[in-house]
Amino acid sequence: MKTAFNISQDQITLKKQLWYHFYPGIAILIFYILISKYVVDLGYPGLTGLLLAELFVLAPIGMFHLGRHAKRLNGSHSLKNVIAYTKKLSTGQYLKWSLIGILGCTLIYVPLYPIGLYFKETIFYWLPEWYFDPGFGASSIDLVAKVFLAGIFIDGIVGPVVEELFFRGYLLPRMAYLKQWAPIVNGTLFGLYHFWQPHNYLAIIGVGIILSYVVWKRKNVYLGIIIHCTLNVLGAIGGFLAANAGEVLVR
Repeated sequence: MKTAFNISQDQITLKKQLWYHFYPGIAILIFYILISKYVVDLGYPGLTGLLLAELFVLAPIGMFHLGRHAKRLNGSHSLKNVIAYTKKLSTGQYLKWSLIGILGCTLIYVPLYPIGLYFKETIFYWLPEWYFDPGFGASSIDLVAKVFLAGIFIDGIVGPVVEELFFRGYLLPRMAYLKQWAPIVNGTLFGLYHFWQPHNYLAIIGVGIILSYVVWKRKNVYLGIIIHCTLNVLGAIGGFLAANAGEVLVR
């Protein structure tokens, strides 16, 4: 008789956790730096490089890693047991915890965002303009708007879904040995993985901890997906509307 899967027998050491959290971010950063100047020189806005990184680096790396673990664990590429936090919740619980997460992330991010802008001007001033300005280098406002429109799907859905499955569906349950510190460590490492936004670390770490806590508390990764996608879609729509009006929001 086949025994039930036990996540406690599939834990990942802290040393490996550090590597698994960071290597996708390193790959994204390298790709972003290499591709951005090229696309900017072609007349595309700076955001294009980051969206391409999400499509061609983040998504493949995240899903390949999950598939490889699935093959070892299940003998197939099914993500059963790989994504451990899939506890069933009622519609009311989804609504309640999604609203809590969205509100918590907003309350954390909004006051810390200006600090990120301050760090951008005082500590990271030496980085190229396209690193911060998603509209930098664009040949037309219409093109900027189109790229932001694509961002609603790529940065609003593709990126967050892969990140939540990888960081909170896969890695978070496998640091259960940290007990109540697990969501704090996971959220912090998730924030630090954003190497392409070093000025905004405080805000992203805060958001990451809230996302990790909600998923950890309810043992449900779909909450993280709902919250993360909602926040990113709203941000992308705001960027699109601003670009369409001839303005660009600095990230």
